[in-house]
Amino acid sequence: MTASSFQPGFRLLVTDERAALPKNSSTFECQPFLQIDAMHPLDRFTANLSREQGAWANALSKEQTAYALAQVSAVNILPSLVELDTGYALLEYSVKLRDHMDGLLLAELVQVLQNEGQNAHWGKVDATVFAAVIGAGVAACIDITSGQETLHLRYANALVTEFSTARRVAELSRSALFLQSALHERFDALLEPIRAHIWFWLIG
Repeated sequence: MTASSFQPGFRLLVTDERAALPKNSSTFECQPFLQIDAMHPLDRFTANLSREQGAWANALSKEQTAYALAQVSAVNILPSLVELDTGYALLEYSVKLRDHMDGLLLAELVQVLQNEGQNAHWGKVDATVFAAVIGAGVAACIDITSGQETLHLRYANALVTEFSTARRVAELSRSALFLQSALHERFDALLEPIRAHIWFWLIG
């Protein structure tokens, strides 16, 4: 409730009955789509229950939902490649997507890969694996095996030899910053329709 105030020249106490956040309160207190383990258990329960019952507005407003979905981006989901120290670390780069994304996001990711992947430059290379080129001799791969959804990088044989012996990333013929930028571009291309689908499902 906002603070009451006196109108100039009047003794009448005027109270604003509109709901308002307390002073110094955050405008957004939970992120229901990313880093689920970091959510307070009660917030997670409320968000999931509201979603399942079709009463999402009880958990988050349209503005909060829009803000939360805007944060669903590659830079907020995928660990940095630039911060890796060695070529071997780049070879071993692997992200368990379920550790960073809500189950609803993952379900939409699978659907988008299967139905719209080609539009975003992701092609099916195995029964459960989709890949996108992010550099000469380098591809990003997403394995959509249920419960084990993982993103990793795949390299040409010559690069595997080079990366495995490099002590520092600076010695590599491939820029980690370039690979990260290309990876983010390809992953964000998948997230764009995902955000739209979830908004339509939750908000209508």
